[in-house]
Amino acid sequence: MLLCMLLQVSGSWYVIAMSSDNCLIPGLFNAFFWPSVALDITGQATANVYEAVLKIKINDCCATDPQPFLLKNNTMFEVDSNNEPTGDPDVLLHSGCPDCLVVRKEDTVNLLLLISRRKNVTAAELKEFETQAECLAWYKPLILNTEHGYENCSTVDDDTADPTAMMDLIHQRLANTYAVPLNCMSEKFLYYPRVGFEWVQQKWSSLW
Repeated sequence: MLLCMLLQVSGSWYVIAMSSDNCLIPGLFNAFFWPSVALDITGQATANVYEAVLKIKINDCCATDPQPFLLKNNTMFEVDSNNEPTGDPDVLLHSGCPDCLVVRKEDTVNLLLLISRRKNVTAAELKEFETQAECLAWYKPLILNTEHGYENCSTVDDDTADPTAMMDLIHQRLANTYAVPLNCMSEKFLYYPRVGFEWVQQKWSSLW
C-alpha cells in the first residue's frame, strides 16, 4: 500500500497535524499563528526527483517555498543543484490511511507530520497518528488550520497588509490556546525536580 502511494506522490497534499519530541517550539508556533500548510508536488526530468512547493498561510498572509527532493526507498532527501542527495533523510512511515503520508523529519526540532490528499482526516486516522507519536514517546499531535485558500491572500512583502489586523488575530488565537505552551513549559521546568523526587522516593523505599 505504501509503495502504491509513493508511485502517486505527485499532486496536492495538506499537512493535517504534527508531533514533536520538543513541545515548546511547535506549541508556541501553532498557538500564535495556527498555520495552514500545503504541498504541490511535481515530478522532474530526473528519475525519482520531485519538486515540492511548500505553501504556508498565516492569518491571511501567504508564502511559498519550492524544495526539490529525491524519493528513494521510503526516504526523502534534499538535493543540490546536481540532484545529488544532501543531509539526513526524512523517513516515510506506514499509515493505515489510504491517501496519507506520515513523515518523520529529524533536525534541530524533530517532527512527525501527518499529510493527506484531503483537507480533513477521520477521527480513526488521527488516532492512529497519535498512537505513532506515543510509540516514539513524543508529544500529542497539534492540529493545523484546515483553511487552505492560498489564492487571494497577501504576501509577506505586501505593503498593503494590515499589521494591526494580524496582531489582533494572533491575540485572539493566543487567548484561546494559551494553555498549550504553558502546559509544555510546566512539563519542561518540572521534569527534572519530579524525576529527582521520584528517585529519592525509590531510594527511601529500598531502605525498608
